[in-house]
Amino acid sequence: AGGTGSGMGSYLLEALCDRYPKKLLQTFSVFPLLTTETSDVVVQPYNSVLTLKRLALNADCVVVLDNTALNNIAVERLKIHNPSFQQTNALVSTVMAASTSTLRYPSYMNTDMLSLISSLVPTPRCHFLMTGYTPLTLDACISSVQKTTVMDVMRRLLQTKNIMVSASLRRGMYISMLNIIRGEADPTQ
Repeated sequence: AGGTGSGMGSYLLEALCDRYPKKLLQTFSVFPLLTTETSDVVVQPYNSVLTLKRLALNADCVVVLDNTALNNIAVERLKIHNPSFQQTNALVSTVMAASTSTLRYPSYMNTDMLSLISSLVPTPRCHFLMTGYTPLTLDACISSVQKTTVMDVMRRLLQTKNIMVSASLRRGMYISMLNIIRGEADPTQ
């Protein structure tokens, strides 16, 4: 009926790519929980695998997020014992807004989609990105965020507990990286 797994997102992505071949397409794709204990949809892994072809062929940049990492962040970092979809969607929308903020607000670099994608995607096939965000807060607790330095924020962005994908980052090797720092910050730091 057009919900998760129906193929509607893949169809729309392909249609947009065909209709606007010169436009850059960026997606924020949320993958399902890795455990079947908390999910009642048995076909979630199959749906994810089937959509990968469309994401690889039709998107110029795919920001990958997964519900397992989002739930872990909500439970461990935000102290929400049983996070709802609304709360995890709030995390996703926060990341989406922050990562596209240079397109909406004046800045000294990455002011258009082409420069944003070209700084992160070394080759067209290496366009699956992961993201981190810090400091994480709930709207009710926003006053509890402490003032911090740019270096401290950059260090925390590389910690697994702030990454929105369930991945092993022990080696800490990255092909490319972009840090978007919001607020009053000295660009020379």
